[in-house]
Amino acid sequence: MSGATETHGGNTAANSERNTPIASRAATPVGASGSRSSSRTRRFLAKAEKKIDKGIDALKRLVRSKEKGTGSHGASEGSTTASTGKTWAIVAEALKMTLSGAVPFIPDPFKGPAEALLKIIDVFEQAKSNKEEMEDLKARCSLLNESMVNAIKGQDERLLSAELKESIGRLVKGIHDTFLATMVEYSTGIAAYVMVEDNSEVVKEANQKMDQILQCFWIENLISGALILSDVRQTVENHTLVLSDIHKAVKDGNGWMVKLCATVDNHFKSATLDKLKHVPGAAYDSQELAKVNPCFEGTRVKLLAGIGRWMSNTALEEQETSKPIYVLDGIAGIGKSTVAKTVAKHAAAINSLGATFFFSRDHADRQQAAGFVHTIAYQLACCNASYGKAIATAIDDHPDSLHKIMAQQFSTLVAEPLSGMLMQRATPLVFVFDALDECAQPDGSDILSLIITSVSQLPNVKHFIG
Repeated sequence: MSGATETHGGNTAANSERNTPIASRAATPVGASGSRSSSRTRRFLAKAEKKIDKGIDALKRLVRSKEKGTGSHGASEGSTTASTGKTWAIVAEALKMTLSGAVPFIPDPFKGPAEALLKIIDVFEQAKSNKEEMEDLKARCSLLNESMVNAIKGQDERLLSAELKESIGRLVKGIHDTFLATMVEYSTGIAAYVMVEDNSEVVKEANQKMDQILQCFWIENLISGALILSDVRQTVENHTLVLSDIHKAVKDGNGWMVKLCATVDNHFKSATLDKLKHVPGAAYDSQELAKVNPCFEGTRVKLLAGIGRWMSNTALEEQETSKPIYVLDGIAGIGKSTVAKTVAKHAAAINSLGATFFFSRDHADRQQAAGFVHTIAYQLACCNASYGKAIATAIDDHPDSLHKIMAQQFSTLVAEPLSGMLMQRATPLVFVFDALDECAQPDGSDILSLIITSVSQLPNVKHFIG
């Protein structure tokens, strides 16, 4: 499994665990829009830091000259410009204040981008464009700022965990790199940098990158417990209010950030689903698992933060995030089930849990393969109404598949009906499988083989094995 797995350890004190995400053959590097930067872009980003001060002065001169030559615009457009300019000034000032407070505790590798970002914001502050993409980008800055504020509010800098500081540092660096990527080199004897206000594709790409950065930050810190879901929900609500004051609101009403915080009951009920011989006790929140407690608040933070980054699938420049399987390895009795239950609980809270199966040598139905695929299909059907309808249709169309070998069951009941819908998800689902070593042989080996060859090929799904 060396080419497909990454094993991670959760007991840092004794260093007795290993944990490894497992790569899929279909895995692709994660980045803005999923493409690699051109060599020209890389050269530009490398030297942009040294020239940003000149760029600010050049852009201010450019803006002043434009304003002198465009004073005859209509009243409506002038009013809109003034309104949006005022809104952005408030957003920019808030972001600069947050960054100024965050710079002292951001780890050294991220201090440079954080300090440079304070200057780059001044460049954006000069932009008077009312184009929809630019307004979207400015609005996202507000959302990013509120997310940082929620992460550090009311906390003593000295008490912030190293993992949270690094997470904020990655967030800041992501904004910094995104802002630089929306600027182009303009040579007139001296190097200057100006906003690409009229290049809608570049700014759209920046907005997509911003979504990726924020998604990673939220999921990572919600899984680790550093952020509280109620704070994230409030951030989304506040962001909606901020957008109402902006000329063109961000069209993210149905986007991943809203779905992440949704509390809608998506359960789908059908008599057809009763044909699935699922194992109720295998679910993380079943009565049989009541004695398995999740991690105490503030414990296993580093491990959980790493799992969150792996889950989010957007930790840029970290190839392990593209690997679909995460194995938490270690000797029995060191709390792997506790971590697995915590991951499942936190993922369920943000609508990112697909299915769980907690094996046990003490329960006959949880130590054999008979109900494994049926349980996955049943839980997926319950977590999303669309999945439920698709699975019910598959059962009606192929009733004999319920009694086939596991690989055929999985293909017919899960992979074929759901692959298209899973590809459309903005955030990945996570499957949590715990204590696979307590499954009787040869069933345990058969299930592991199924996970590696078939389950891991599901698009936009991550698999945590404890």
